[in-house]
Amino acid sequence: MRRRALGLLTGAVIWPFMVGCHASNGTSGGDPARTANEHHARAFGDAELPRKIGSVASIGLQIPVICPDGRRMLYLRTDCDHLSAMTLLGSPDPQHTPPEGTLSIWLRPVAGQASGRRLSGRRWSHSPVWSDSGNAVAYVANQPPASVIVHLDLGTGTETMLGVRGAINCLPRFDGDDQTLLFCAGDAADGPFRVYRQKTGGDEPAALTPKGTDCLFPIASDRGGGSLCAQVEGTHLNWVRSGPGGVARLAPQWGMSTRPASLQTWAGIGSPLSPGRDAVLFYDVAQNRICVLHVAKRIVRRHRPRSIAACWLDNQTIALATADGVFIVNTTTGLSTTLFSGQWIPCRYVATSRRLILLGRQTPRRFAIWEVMFKTRMAPA
Repeated sequence: MRRRALGLLTGAVIWPFMVGCHASNGTSGGDPARTANEHHARAFGDAELPRKIGSVASIGLQIPVICPDGRRMLYLRTDCDHLSAMTLLGSPDPQHTPPEGTLSIWLRPVAGQASGRRLSGRRWSHSPVWSDSGNAVAYVANQPPASVIVHLDLGTGTETMLGVRGAINCLPRFDGDDQTLLFCAGDAADGPFRVYRQKTGGDEPAALTPKGTDCLFPIASDRGGGSLCAQVEGTHLNWVRSGPGGVARLAPQWGMSTRPASLQTWAGIGSPLSPGRDAVLFYDVAQNRICVLHVAKRIVRRHRPRSIAACWLDNQTIALATADGVFIVNTTTGLSTTLFSGQWIPCRYVATSRRLILLGRQTPRRFAIWEVMFKTRMAPA
């Protein structure tokens, strides 16, 4: 049954291209697909109505980032009237990192309306990410003419500065533990960038991509000293497995390579890597839809047209949003069922409590925070 969602809108930078929805892909035949679809129906076929649990400020540059346990969030606050998307790439240009004003990261509970506390001590900070344990965060601090990656241990309050010295450092992502980060670095915000890996504790950054190869959106590293990331090629991007000696294409010709357009890749996706670490969620601006890269098979499956935000529910299932509603999608078979209507951003699913956290528009400068609880269906006897 289709559920009304109170006509919510959103005001983050990902929404200007959100203009509708069409039918999803069909399911494929065979026993594996049937089994996957039966699991889909049992696990996510029954949910309670959305319940509003709070609200949070929105400045239109990035959506709030929810902790893996679903209890805390990181969000941005500023005293500036205008923010440039290029600030997310560490650009030192005064129009992207102005010499006055502040951009800061705040930590607060997901529930409620309290502003919480300022987490970042530097004047111009952004791009916060959580470690899988929730015990550490990392973010970018623009310090013209360069930018740095800041690692913060939430237990001790210890900050560690990471990144290539004197370079533009941006797009951080934790790599499997609380102490290891992947990030991009280069001489200028418009590239080329290389992907680096660095641990806290004094290690120097290790390059994981060849010099001169412009690579973005690092996802995970491998034991051979390479990484899974996106490579700029002409006007498009390629998903590649890259090492210091070269790159191997996994999925070519998606998205758009210009810096502002490429930033849409993860604008509506807080945690792109699947729980099993074998698939990647992303938005393809050229196709105007959410896609999933299945790494081992080197396959990209494109889901509902004009879909713009998503989060993982389990290793093969996502909550996907269009302008018209939220859908539960099996990323392998294509089975898609309607959860409820309206405009939302699904942000984080907490498996232990079967709780999906979403954002919706409350005012032009504020998100409402909602939760949906999934009921457990018994497996057939």
